Amino acid sequence: MNNQLPDEVAAHLEELVSSSKENWAKSDNALSRLKELWLEKNRLFEEQIGLLGMTFINSVEADDTRGMIISTFSGSLVALGPGSTRKFEYASIKTRSDVPDIVKADEVKIEGTLAIGAKAAFFGSPVKHTSAVYRIAVLPVELKVEEQEQRIREAMVFLTNSFVHMNRYFTQPGYAGPGGFDKKSMVRFLADNNGLTQKAVRNLLDDYAVLLETGMLMGNTVSLGQLGRISMNLKPARKARIGRNPATGEEVMVPAKKSHMSPVFKYSSRAKERAGNLPVPTEE
Repeated sequence: MNNQLPDEVAAHLEELVSSSKENWAKSDNALSRLKELWLEKNRLFEEQIGLLGMTFINSVEADDTRGMIISTFSGSLVALGPGSTRKFEYASIKTRSDVPDIVKADEVKIEGTLAIGAKAAFFGSPVKHTSAVYRIAVLPVELKVEEQEQRIREAMVFLTNSFVHMNRYFTQPGYAGPGGFDKKSMVRFLADNNGLTQKAVRNLLDDYAVLLETGMLMGNTVSLGQLGRISMNLKPARKARIGRNPATGEEVMVPAKKSHMSPVFKYSSRAKERAGNLPVPTEE
């Protein structure tokens, strides 16, 4: 990964800080922090692209049918589905935004050659062009259309929510309120991203949780998709014993317990692999 900001990005960030009236922009280190934020977003972008088996290229012609994701110098994201006419998603993730501004369209075409350093232009899209392109990532052409669409959708959900979450902690140092992954925030994102009302999404999530619990309580192993699965497990009876309080080291009596059923969650190999690829936090 390149840890150096391109000159055009650096100039854009300098302008953003100097023109902003927000409190975060008034601190002495606002610009350096904003540059760190941009680099961290780019790191996440490159990691996600690698995990989904995508490849970075410098340019792409209008008749290329591969699904792709584009990042721009301003930090916006563009997803283009596979095919000659494509599903289109544009996500503008402003520094002070709690949710991304998302624009979607169908039957969109690339106008001319799409290349790094130049604006991306489109036919049939509400967004006619973007700021200069920073990265272009494409999927293997041999992947089925459905698989390409699934990978692009997954990447955009991950990236837009991750970027908004990072924005919140950048603009509000010491923020201790709910993050972008509390139920309220997720309901709002899912509603906006799927053209549904927040009430409909809340009802679906609540019903889904009840279905998962019901299946588990009936003794089934219930899949949570790419995350893992839940089930029940028989815990054997346990005699009373002397243990130690882990916080104080004092001896305590651990009471006896009858055999009982207990819920179990097992992460998928995919989830374990992706977690294992994350950078290890350094100790301060």
